[in-house]
Amino acid sequence: VLLRLVAGVIDPDEGKILIGGEDMTDVDAEFRGVGMAFQNFALFPHMSAFENIATPLEAKRSSEGAIKIGVESVAKLLKIGHVLSHKPRALSNGQKQRTALARALVGSPPVLLLDDPLRNVDAKLRFEMRLELPRLLADRGATVIYVTQDYKEAMALGDRIAVMSQGVIRQLGTPEQIYREPANIEIARLFGDPTINLLDVKPQRDAKGIYVGLSNVQV
Repeated sequence: VLLRLVAGVIDPDEGKILIGGEDMTDVDAEFRGVGMAFQNFALFPHMSAFENIATPLEAKRSSEGAIKIGVESVAKLLKIGHVLSHKPRALSNGQKQRTALARALVGSPPVLLLDDPLRNVDAKLRFEMRLELPRLLADRGATVIYVTQDYKEAMALGDRIAVMSQGVIRQLGTPEQIYREPANIEIARLFGDPTINLLDVKPQRDAKGIYVGLSNVQV
């Protein structure tokens, strides 16, 4: 829902959507300068990979030459140049994922929304893309909102992490802050590595100070 709000696919019940300090709440999706890649790829089945990637440039009425250069450039970057003539049914999940990402990147949007883009790819490709994505995104200079249910992915890719639960941001901070200073037990359990131990103890006070006791050990 958050990504769809930013993209302009749905309207907020209240509040505003600001992009670069500019109010975009009432601006149509195609004029927001936002690229988006979905976890289910959302490729047009009747179009080739080239045609799918080209759709943002065609929407901007770019010239045929500019479209060719733009598509081939981003395809080379993502190593899918050899499948540009193929339709989605002939692509592997990894190739579909890269095609969807290429479509999001091709117009060099200032804001990029990635909806769990590695969820439907195999473990080997997921690992490779975790290494490649930071470089690809840094080269584009875009602001990226990346949604994932994998905390390791969030820690590896994020400059700042927003932990959301039931539609509410429970904590916002750098990966190190989230790891070292979790806001609650739920976040501590999620990001703890190794898994944290929770001990049921009560603080006590004596002449020496305040301590907690567990069995014969006092801290």
